[in-house]
Amino acid sequence: MAKVTMENLYRQYSVANWYILGFIVKGMLYMVNMAEIPSEYLKLEKASRNQGINLRLRMSAEQRKNLVAQAICLGTIDLLTATAYNKGENFEKAVTEYYGQTWKKDTVPFYIDGDININGEKVQIKLDSATLTNTKQLEKLSREF
Repeated sequence: MAKVTMENLYRQYSVANWYILGFIVKGMLYMVNMAEIPSEYLKLEKASRNQGINLRLRMSAEQRKNLVAQAICLGTIDLLTATAYNKGENFEKAVTEYYGQTWKKDTVPFYIDGDININGEKVQIKLDSATLTNTKQLEKLSREF
């Protein structure tokens, strides 16, 4: 499946009203709000466990550096290892708590709900290097919807 096709299908099925992207610059953890994830931040990579191809968030060092001016610094990268959860979950926890909400680990897919609700809007939270979806999931959604 072509990258543009995967991006379009992801956007079609995503229920998010907007996105919060996380990234690291010089040992500090930042978050930035975006209406959409820019295509140039997305890459295709081979998925594990027979899932086809992953659509992943992969920002370059220059892209991250350029975002710092409009981003919010959450603290040091130690936030990403603060609990036994993985880095993406720890980032989601930090963002949720930043917005004054209680974080709870879940596995609700992007086409059902956002990671957090802010002012009545569904928001997906993604840390740099996160997998957004894969070809197997998109093919399944295409059959179901």
